[in-house]
Amino acid sequence: MEKENSVRLMWPGRGEYQTDYNRPERAVTRVYPRPVMDGNGGLFPHPVTLSRDPAANCLIQGENLTVMNTLLQEGYAGKVDLIYIDPPYLSQGTYQSRVAVQEREQGRKWVTRTVFKDAGYKDLDHYLDEAFQRLLLMKELLSDQGSIVVHLDWHVSHYVRVLLDEIFSPQNLVNEIIWCYSGGTGSRRHFHRKHDNLYWYSKGRDYIFNPQYREYSSGTLQRGLTKVKGDKYKLHSQGALLQDWWTDINKILSPTAHENLKFPTQKPVALLKRIIAAASNPESLVADFYCGSGTLAEVCDSMQRRWLACDAQPLAIQTAQYRLVRSKAGPFEVYDLEGAKRTGRLSLEASYRETEPGREDLFIGIGSYQPDDWPGEALATKPLSGIDFWEVDLDHREDIFHSDIQVIRPRRNRLDDSLPLALSLTVPRKAGRQVAVRVHDVFGTQCTGVVIPGPRDKTGPV
Repeated sequence: MEKENSVRLMWPGRGEYQTDYNRPERAVTRVYPRPVMDGNGGLFPHPVTLSRDPAANCLIQGENLTVMNTLLQEGYAGKVDLIYIDPPYLSQGTYQSRVAVQEREQGRKWVTRTVFKDAGYKDLDHYLDEAFQRLLLMKELLSDQGSIVVHLDWHVSHYVRVLLDEIFSPQNLVNEIIWCYSGGTGSRRHFHRKHDNLYWYSKGRDYIFNPQYREYSSGTLQRGLTKVKGDKYKLHSQGALLQDWWTDINKILSPTAHENLKFPTQKPVALLKRIIAAASNPESLVADFYCGSGTLAEVCDSMQRRWLACDAQPLAIQTAQYRLVRSKAGPFEVYDLEGAKRTGRLSLEASYRETEPGREDLFIGIGSYQPDDWPGEALATKPLSGIDFWEVDLDHREDIFHSDIQVIRPRRNRLDDSLPLALSLTVPRKAGRQVAVRVHDVFGTQCTGVVIPGPRDKTGPV
């Protein structure tokens, strides 16, 4: 029998946890990714077949302690094969995102959004208290073959590793992975800090592990292994076994990169692909409780993993929803456990024209949008330019918003005039149809309007 780990990290207030829990109310959006981009000018090219089937994957806006308690009450204990988290680092920084409102030729203006604030060491006691509570719940959610990967940097990784040793046992440390990357920095008082720590702990001894490989160097390919080790050694067809020192994946550095969603803590797809491939199997349930821009959700969708992702910040959930739509992911549900959001006034127009039997052409347009509160003045005179994306429920019901069509920009880091504000498409005919439109603006505000389309003649908009 393994000896119980007797080392504990102590801090003021440790163990004084709130155990009462009330199940929160929730708003639900069901998303069926069908993106319309500026390239097709607001025209959806194919007739839309409406689906109302539940989705397996979940994107949740809410404080992760509440989310995890909810999941445990709903039977998710022991169901998750992999948890990846990229929590705050105690970096004492304010993380912001900037997007251009106008083109350079027009006198470029910028909108700056504060995504979140990360406290420094003055908040260490509170940070450790929150981390300990959450890691305990994550262990409950893990399956017997499951594991957790905690992504940190030099600020607080040494403290969190002691917590992980206590909760999961030092014997269940699978790897400490060092992710090295490049990029400029202006410091002249220390060596440039260019690596993160990924702590991989399993729940038990029989955990999922799929070896990963890297390409052989050109020198190895030229000389092979036999000159050094003998004839019985052959090069592996998949490459060399990967080690715990990763230098082949860089951070997202270019502001114009297709992958860059202007989210300050965004991690590259290649990094998450490697972690998910190594520590889960197809059809595994994978979770991220600090999901940020939603990289894990997008990667899981492409790798046939089921996923749960949550974040407390509206802008994070909005970014994740955008990227899943842009990548044409499978259907997913968005749960809102927070409730309160800034709102606004939205004017819509909609009309239909009967065409072939059982179908009609539907026109939907946004006339105006004015949020109740604009943080800053850059968009005050041109609020329509501040729309991040909008989505349409073609058969609206009161309980769930079904996002059947999403109108997005192909490049999210620039708010020019490329976002269509009108949409034409062919849908199944239905008497008394209600159409709902939900607008998401660059500050994380949602505003929903409902309209009943009226008939139009053959000269009306198409």
